[in-house]
Amino acid sequence: MSTRQERRRQERLAKKHPKKEYAKEQLGYRNWADGKGKEKIYEMEVSLIQPWSVPVFKTTLPPDVLQTMIEISDQVIADKDAKSRGEYLAGQIDTELLVEHNPLEQAGVMGFFVGAVRQFVIQCKCQMMPQPQYIEAIQREEWLIQMLTMWIISQQPEEYNPMHIHTQCQISSVMYLKVPKMLPSKKEHRLSEDGSILFVSNSSRDIELNIPSITFPPQVGDFYIFGAQQQHTVYPYRCEEGDTERRSISFNAVFQSQTDYNKLQKENKS
Repeated sequence: MSTRQERRRQERLAKKHPKKEYAKEQLGYRNWADGKGKEKIYEMEVSLIQPWSVPVFKTTLPPDVLQTMIEISDQVIADKDAKSRGEYLAGQIDTELLVEHNPLEQAGVMGFFVGAVRQFVIQCKCQMMPQPQYIEAIQREEWLIQMLTMWIISQQPEEYNPMHIHTQCQISSVMYLKVPKMLPSKKEHRLSEDGSILFVSNSSRDIELNIPSITFPPQVGDFYIFGAQQQHTVYPYRCEEGDTERRSISFNAVFQSQTDYNKLQKENKS
């Protein structure tokens, strides 16, 4: 068949079966390349499911708790008989002092810290098992929290904490009580690092959707709770004059559900 005959045949078929033309607006057309086109808004319930990682819990100490912890730490630092924790810690820091539990209980702040850790555990467990039936059970469960060791880190310029984790515990934390006026970084594109805490993880290779580390400059009153296996470090810093102390307090904790505790007690008796 010649080209002319074929073209005429196609024209006759087109007249019998015309193509349907749809307006782009009718189809809710969107040009994804440049974001132009008809917009349609939906109300949707969204869940972010991430059971394979442990989050870092960040909050701010209530003013009365902050003031109490400053006062307790002042007393410990002024005590010539205060016990050093330095031999058990990773920090290249001279003053790392034990905080006994008694002052916390007498001042009424022990319950605050235990309660904060309990909320962290519940949030992590709900993220770990996000199905509704498990979340209900997690929230009904009684979670037993025990604070282990608490210590003061009275850091000075040029001192630092190398990359480390915390052992013989499940939960760790840090709160900031004093932050000195630091000299600015020597490099403008790295302004937030001196004296900051850096949390590091490398659990995902989706480099366009996550970053392997995050840095937080210390702010008085900031309070972080995190898994004991979370790698973290604290950078050194420089000060020109005045009070150069960067003071923080950390503590470790363990937890267990009441159900597991009761089961273990029953097994031990049998």
